Amino acid sequence: MFHLVPRRRLAALLISGATLGACRAELSPIGPQSKLGDRQAQKVVLALEEPCSLSPGGAPTGRPNGEGGHGHTLPAGRYAPTFEDERGIFFASPNGVVVTEPAPIGSRARAGGIYLPSSGEAVPEEYLGDQERVTQRYRLPQGCRYSIENAAAPATPG
Repeated sequence: MFHLVPRRRLAALLISGATLGACRAELSPIGPQSKLGDRQAQKVVLALEEPCSLSPGGAPTGRPNGEGGHGHTLPAGRYAPTFEDERGIFFASPNGVVVTEPAPIGSRARAGGIYLPSSGEAVPEEYLGDQERVTQRYRLPQGCRYSIENAAAPATPG
């Protein structure tokens, strides 16, 4: 017996699978040679002015209205560049990523943040994990507004 998967859910699963395959790249700490475009990564931070929420995979199965909670929230704050792969820089959230799942799991903070491609040609992504292992990556919604700031600058008032 098999179950039919709605097209939207199937597309999300395929994207997640492809993204997970891309996550297996070698990760290394940020160093003086690490670049984000033409800027030295150690000298910048990513500033997220307000929280950004996303719902990877859509509403939970059997809950078309999203009842039971499901999603990720990136908190507002200054995200520090912590590690990289051959294509981009991982900026760690100052307080983790809040992951909400249906009961009985509920909400919890997990290590993660925002991944920016070094070239600026690919789309930014939310990631879950740390330098030892990135487990998930999801495209950031267009509504997630961030800026790249000088690391020595004072925090932007929220």
